[in-house]
Amino acid sequence: MTMMQRYVDVFLSPSTQHYFTNNTMVGIWWRQLSSYFWHSHFWLPSGIEWEDIAPTEELKYPNFQDVLVYPLLLSVVFISLNFLLEPFIFGPLARAADIPNKRPCPPPPSKILERLYYRHGMKLPEKALLEACSSTDMTVRQVERWLRRRYVATQTSKYDKFVECGFNVISHIVLTTYGVSIMVSKPWLWDISNCWENYPYHYIDDDVWWYYTIGLAYFWSATFLQILGPGRSVFDKMQMMLHHVFTILLMVFSWTCNFVRIGTLVLLVHECADIPLLIAKMLVYANRKFLTDAIFVIFLISWVITRNYLYPFWIMRSAFFDSQGYTKMPAAYLLKSLLCGLLLLNVVWTVLIGGVLVKKLRAGSIEDVRSDGEDLSEDNIKNGTKTE
Repeated sequence: MTMMQRYVDVFLSPSTQHYFTNNTMVGIWWRQLSSYFWHSHFWLPSGIEWEDIAPTEELKYPNFQDVLVYPLLLSVVFISLNFLLEPFIFGPLARAADIPNKRPCPPPPSKILERLYYRHGMKLPEKALLEACSSTDMTVRQVERWLRRRYVATQTSKYDKFVECGFNVISHIVLTTYGVSIMVSKPWLWDISNCWENYPYHYIDDDVWWYYTIGLAYFWSATFLQILGPGRSVFDKMQMMLHHVFTILLMVFSWTCNFVRIGTLVLLVHECADIPLLIAKMLVYANRKFLTDAIFVIFLISWVITRNYLYPFWIMRSAFFDSQGYTKMPAAYLLKSLLCGLLLLNVVWTVLIGGVLVKKLRAGSIEDVRSDGEDLSEDNIKNGTKTE
């Protein structure tokens, strides 16, 4: 069996795989599409075929199925832990920080108003508002109140954000600690040119395999939770989704093409600053402003060092210049494009953080970074105000 045939979807049953890989019409189309997509001239340096870096018992080269299957399965564990740890760790912490777990009651069910809410949101056009009053036998004030209650019921409370940040802090600490512990023994951490020398014949150690698997599992779980989680603004969801998508694409792509060494450095650099950032958010929700200021300073220093210096001037510089003699296939340009996309996100976040710093210097308080930071209630919306 060739390397191409091994990329048949592992989720398919053996009988279906047998059907695809035999001389049926579907099997022929599948093999043609697979051969075009996995053409070695695109993914690998000239003269190297997939069979040359096929995993063996002696040398463990990257296998695409590993990043396709195991991280998705492990992401279920992350999602489960997110809910299981709340009553034992994050809930008591929130209560100790005087953050109540109050959830407003949803309005009484109404199919008519529900359809209007999904179509127009909380503010109905005058014509739709009058039609809703006529169809439901409610007054204008009652319809508006129903829409406000419906809106508030879907919003993320300060308690929810505190719990979310708490789980993310633990995840990032575990991932960063594990990453540092395994990377100190890797030669490419101390000499980044080792990321490209003798490419693509870079075998994968078990610790690096687990580092990638755990990292991908976390970002998959964070992506699923972002999609399913209510209450976030569209802008907030979009920027976080872009971050997760770029990270997943970069990790899957780097694994497939055996750019694993540079991938581990990207992952390690981007994990460090998230820890003080998330802790600062939790302190904001807990209204501990003095501690927030100290953690925010630590966050700024780590952000500037990792995201604004190490990533563009160490990792990207090496990817664009040190790799030229070893990676001249089209896939290398795709890697550089993904790195540039991640850099663009870092620039956007740096601008947002700069805005937060300016607010801090002017007003003496730190706002929530990379989230709306609002605790909404029905009374706030009714009065046209928002409480931090």
